[in-house]
Amino acid sequence: MSIKRLFLSISIRSKIIILSIACSLLPLVLIASLTFVYLSKVIENKMSDTTSNLLGSINWNIQTFVNDVESISKLMLSSRDVQNFLSYTKNDFKEIYDLQNATRSLIVNITNNKSYIRYVYVGSGQRELITTNQWDRLTYDNIYQAVSRTTWYQQVWEMGGQGLWLNSDEVRPLKDSPNLLLYGKRLNNLETLEPIGMLIISIDRRVFDEMFKNISNAEKGDLMILEQNKIIYSNSDNNDLKKVPQKDLNQIYDLPERGNRIETMGGERYVITFETNPVTQWKVVSMIPYSSINSEIILIRNVTLSLTLVAFLLAAYGAYLISKRITKQLTLLTSVARKAAKRDEIEGILFIEEDEIGKIGNQFLRIFRTNTELSDKLIEAKLKEKEAELHALQSQINPHFLYNTLNSIYLMAERISAKNISKMVMSLSNIFKLSLNNGDYITTVGNEIEQVKNYLEIQNIRYKGKFEVIIDLEPGIEHIRMLKLLIQPLVENAIFHGIELKEDKGSIVIRGRREGATLIFEVEDDGVGFDPVDMQPRGYALRNIQERIQLHYGQGRGIRIDSIPGAGTKITLEIGIMD
Repeated sequence: MSIKRLFLSISIRSKIIILSIACSLLPLVLIASLTFVYLSKVIENKMSDTTSNLLGSINWNIQTFVNDVESISKLMLSSRDVQNFLSYTKNDFKEIYDLQNATRSLIVNITNNKSYIRYVYVGSGQRELITTNQWDRLTYDNIYQAVSRTTWYQQVWEMGGQGLWLNSDEVRPLKDSPNLLLYGKRLNNLETLEPIGMLIISIDRRVFDEMFKNISNAEKGDLMILEQNKIIYSNSDNNDLKKVPQKDLNQIYDLPERGNRIETMGGERYVITFETNPVTQWKVVSMIPYSSINSEIILIRNVTLSLTLVAFLLAAYGAYLISKRITKQLTLLTSVARKAAKRDEIEGILFIEEDEIGKIGNQFLRIFRTNTELSDKLIEAKLKEKEAELHALQSQINPHFLYNTLNSIYLMAERISAKNISKMVMSLSNIFKLSLNNGDYITTVGNEIEQVKNYLEIQNIRYKGKFEVIIDLEPGIEHIRMLKLLIQPLVENAIFHGIELKEDKGSIVIRGRREGATLIFEVEDDGVGFDPVDMQPRGYALRNIQERIQLHYGQGRGIRIDSIPGAGTKITLEIGIMD
């Protein structure tokens, strides 16, 4: 509440400046915030899309490489020399030697242009052969016997004729051969499909360096290839990976098949994008430091803040100029209002009508001068009104004099037992009393009906009981307020134009009811009736009632006449309910 009072107490100029700045600042801040958030998301999405395309290219290279190794394994499996070398059961040394040379030649010819192959091994329980691209020393005398005791061997064997990639130190046929990736496959007899041996192709992990050398990571992030919970390949230094806590590495190992997310590892935030090779189930992971992306976001933020600040300063300066122009006219208008309040003369002041305030000011001056003239005329009118009230008071003396005179006649008629005269005088007195209604033109339904009864009593005495009257009012409507003298003229019309012209005795029925916000009265007689077209001589009173009703209750209200010559007439009166 105190802030509201403080705001209301300051000048209009200050209010205009504050409101203008607030109205411009809030949209600017909102637009700047939304723009910053939107562009930040655009940059992140663009980076994710770029990295996803990068991983797609890497995955395609891996798939090409894997297909190449698979093709080599299929050539080895389908080779008749390899089949004979592994399935030969005789002890013919010369034949075994020839088969071994033929197999070695086949391997050399296949792998001659495959620099990524470190060695190829084929062997069984009877004989084995390993061919290397370098002068390597063997770790085992009997490689097949050592390999057959490993878990990997059982996995390969259970795969039947399908190949299996291995990232394990369990199988190391060569000494001093780190960073080797193995591909193993069980070899079956092509005719009987019985197992005859095993094929091992050793891949130097440096093949990935050669594979990725033409693929650039724009944000200089880390690229890794994972197999389960081990890193097959990484383009970053090993020292960097050793700095990452094991729990953070587990976040990488637990990633789903594909997607992207932002994670904090080793105290630094990374944008991580990953995709899984469907054949090898190797997971290719890109880790881009968020700081490299954030640099562009910071640039956008600084530009957005600068533009917002400039727009704010321009808005504040514009608000100052506008408020100065507006308040100049307002100050002049305030001065004019003070003079008008003191009823001082206002001369020599003119507003510039270039804006609404100037137009209001000049209009105010015209109204002030007009009001001054009207005030003088009002004083004169009040004097005349007092004179009119005096004349009205004098005019009220006559009705009251007549009313008191009728009461005196009534008392004199009672003394001489002239009952009809006393009844007529009393009814006429009541009519005058109800007609005066203390000078009010609004009465109640009960008073209106009472006035009609007094009128009917006079007319019945006059016409010597020529008609009977039935009054049917809905209970509860007697206290509803209405215009006076609406029903009596209708009853008078029924007597003079209906019953009086009838030879025998007649009847008049008066009904009254309420329907929602409407009062309905019906005055029905069984007189001679008439043609509604020929109602001009008797229509003045009805038109007068119609005009009064529509003037007070609206155009939707009024009277309706239904008449049949020789049968009678019914007049329906509809008026509104007064509050």
